[in-house]
Order: sequence, then C-alpha cells, then structure tokens
Amino acid sequence: MKPNPTDTDAAHAVRIIQDPAYDVSGKYMAVGRLKEMALSDPGTISAGTADALGGLLWDKAAGNQTQAYFLFREAALALCELIARPSSADRHEQARRVLTNHLGNANRHAHRAAAEALGSLPLDVRGPDVARAPRHDGPRISLSELLDGQGIQLAGAPRFAGRSMVAPTASGKSLLVIKMARSADAPDTLNHEAHWMAHLRNMDPALPVRFEVPAAIRINGGFLFRLKDVPPVEDRHDLHPERWAVAFLAHPDYFTYPNDRPPPSCDEAGEIILRNAWLLGRLTAMGIVHTAPIPLFHNRAQQHRREDRGLYQWTLRGRLDKWLSSCAYPNVGRSGPRDFEHLDAFKGKSRDLYDHIGAHLLSLLLVAGSYFRSRDPERVGLDERGRPVDARDLFDARALEDMVEGTFLQYYDGFVGAALTDDLPFDQTALTDRMIEEMGVDRHMEEVLRAHDQERMTDEAFVAFLLERGFGPPEIARLTRGREDIVLITGPHLGGFNDRISLPELIDAVESMTALCVCGKYCAQSSQSDHQSSQRPSLSRSV
Repeated sequence: MKPNPTDTDAAHAVRIIQDPAYDVSGKYMAVGRLKEMALSDPGTISAGTADALGGLLWDKAAGNQTQAYFLFREAALALCELIARPSSADRHEQARRVLTNHLGNANRHAHRAAAEALGSLPLDVRGPDVARAPRHDGPRISLSELLDGQGIQLAGAPRFAGRSMVAPTASGKSLLVIKMARSADAPDTLNHEAHWMAHLRNMDPALPVRFEVPAAIRINGGFLFRLKDVPPVEDRHDLHPERWAVAFLAHPDYFTYPNDRPPPSCDEAGEIILRNAWLLGRLTAMGIVHTAPIPLFHNRAQQHRREDRGLYQWTLRGRLDKWLSSCAYPNVGRSGPRDFEHLDAFKGKSRDLYDHIGAHLLSLLLVAGSYFRSRDPERVGLDERGRPVDARDLFDARALEDMVEGTFLQYYDGFVGAALTDDLPFDQTALTDRMIEEMGVDRHMEEVLRAHDQERMTDEAFVAFLLERGFGPPEIARLTRGREDIVLITGPHLGGFNDRISLPELIDAVESMTALCVCGKYCAQSSQSDHQSSQRPSLSRSV
C-alpha cells in the first residue's frame, strides 16, 4: 500500500493495521509506531486509533497466526498508552472501553493480551514500613510463667491445632494461641507475624468491616520466646528443637473457616468469603499483600528440585495440585484474614500486583467451591470400582454463582475504593456450571514421583514422603528408591499430572477480574491526581 500524501504517520499506521494485505510483521511494526507516538506526542493520535487497535484484536485471521499473542500484546499496550496519556478525557474513556471489551474476547491470545496490559497500568501502591526489631535471644519460659506474667487465666488445658497450642481464656472472650516454629522454619517468620499484628491493630483509620486482628503478647520487650514445657503430643516432631514461639490473644472465631466440618450455612459461608474478599482487596490497596490465602501448588512432588518450589503461577494455567486439600484450612476465616507471617509490604510494579490479586481471587473461588464439598467430606477420590467420585449433587448452582459474583465485586470495591460500574467480564452462570463439573467429579487423582526425584531424596525422606501419601510400611519395603516412577493417588487435582488445568474457564475469569481491578484502581488514582498525564511513567517500560 502506497502512503497517502495527506496521511500523518499515525493515520498511515492505522491504514496498515486495517489492511488485510499486510502480514503480522507489518502490522506489528505499525502498532509499535502508534504506541511510540502515544507515548511521545499523544495529540497526534486521531479519534479512530483506539477503535482501529481494538478492531485488530477482533481480527480472526490475525488471531489464528502463530505469533498472534505478540501482535495482540503490542496492540493492547498501545491502547494502554492511550489510557495513560489521552489527548482528552473522551479519548481516555474510549481507549479504556475498547480494551476492557476484549476481556470478553473468545480468542485466547486477545483476551490474555488485554488482561495483562490492563494489569500493567501503573499504580501508586506501596506498602508500609513496618518497624520490626531483629530477632534476639528470646527468653526461655514455661507456660505457667507466661500466664502469670500476663495475668491470663485459662478455662481449659491447651490443645494443639496444627503447630499451635490453643486454650480458651477464663473470660470467654479470647483464645490464647502459642504458635510454634517448625523445624525447617526461620524463627524470625514468627517475629514478622507478631509485628504485623501490632501494626494492623494500630491502623488509623480502622477498617469499616469486621476484622478481628489478634493481640500479640510482648515478653521482655520482644515477641519471640522459647517455650520450656511443650507437652508431649504425637505427630509434633516437626517443631523447632529450640521451641521458638510467639503468643497472642485471638478472637474465639479465629479457627473458624467458611468450609469447616460440619460446614456453616450457605449464607454464613458466603458472608465469610465475601467479607474476606473485601478485606484482602482493601489491604492490597494499602500495599499489604497476603501471599498465601491458601497454599497453591502446581506440583508438590517436585517442590524440592524445582526453582519455583512447585508453587502455582496462575498465569501459566498449569494443573492445580490437590486443590481440595489446599482449601482445607484457608487463611480466611470468620475473624478475617489470618496467618500474618504471609503478609508482605508491597514495593514492586503493577504487573507484580496483578499476579497477587489474581492469586487472591483464585484462592477465594477455590474455597467457595470447597465449601460445597465439605458438606460430605467422605465423598472424595475413587469409588470401590476405581471410578471418579461424583459429588456434583452437593453443589447449589445459584448459591455458588452468588459467591463467585460477590467475591469479585467485593474484592473490586475493597481494592478500588468504589463499586464496579462496568458489566461483569465473564458469564457467571457458564463459569459456575464448569466449576461444578470439574470440582464435583474427581477425575484427576494421580501424582507421579519421578525416579530422578527419588534419587534426590535420602532414604528417610523417601519413606516419609510415601507414608504421608498413604503407603504402608510393607508396601514401601518392596520399593527401591530411584528404580522407577511411582504413581500415587493423592488427588483430587484440577488437571492431569504435568498437564494443563482442567478448569481453564476459571483462569480466564480470574484474568478478567484482576485486569478490571487494576484498571479501576488506576482510573480512580488518575482522577485524584494533580499531575499531568505526560508526567506519568511509560507503561511499556514498566511491563
């Protein structure tokens, strides 16, 4: 196509991306030129540029090309530059509307490009500097010395809940929790948690919804101590040999979960999940990121040899390991978010925040699904004939749909500081139908312990690994470490071993939800900012 003598550079680039005669490479170069002009001189961009870029993302012929994602990613980033540096408020809104419409694009490449570009819009989110004294040589004290020193009376003997000793206080208004370090833990993680408790309890202003933050107990000016008289309890051999611990007073609801056994009513579970969604969103907006609402893994069996420790990266859409087990004791409960050792003061880029927000939403939606399975926890795995257990009848489709929609809307409101005004970026009915289909039938139960993974283990670790997964001593004695792969029945998983997630619709929805959260926050911050758009950092250079 010959240039029109009356064309500007921008108009010529638009003509190229609209001309079917140009291949992906030519259109990629033209889109790149538009993006640079949007960055350097947004006034030269015509009103039709956003629509042209949006039209490219709908182009079926381009979407079928091998390099489609890279072309669409460049187009989506160009639209984001128009959002960040508009020549007028109307152009800003036009570009935003064009790009958010592609969160409903059926083409996987266009959908992903739009979501990730929106998720990279620059946000002014920075976590607080929580003063944290370094670990010191904490005192070694007994339980009775702790109680006497704090004037605490117990209403019963302590019991173990996981690695924590828990007892009700005589007042009936709180639980004494003594949380102990595991043998492999750095004791400073407990110190980290206690300082976050102190920070959250002293926030100004306080959060407007219920959030029962425990009160950490100071001993000799610090939080860490070593407990002298841990009662002998079976299966507590994982405790740190020095018995490092912190103590705090928690609300009696601290160990109450939305998917408890027996489970609460559907309305109660929904209230817990939605309130925690709002709280996680608001904390994240304050730069306080919970890095593990539930433990998410791609592959636990390989966590000791993989650089990513087998942790789940939701944007990669891999199979989700032991999803139901991951939801068993979520770090969202009736008292609010918990396990503050996983809190982090965010200092990174918006694209990193996109990953955290998506992990929050994915975790909450998985917990919502697990609530219905908790109605009959024995119905899991394979039946006596080796067939997948079908527990779809435990689900209430309408209630799950309300939880899915409410989780997103509450998280958005908490994070953005305003209610969503756009349409939902996904079909919630279709999504919940697919969630019930995949979460209600345990099709994927197998995990494989590769021979080369076995070779990295000691004999003791090999035996412990198999015992934890249900193998008996006689069965283990017949196996030779490293000789062959061992198939383990450890699910349910969402997806086959080393395969993709079997519920890609859930990742699609999380991408869309997360993108709208970041975009909404960006627009809210932009409207409050006194800075000119030209002073903002380049989006393209922040990705």
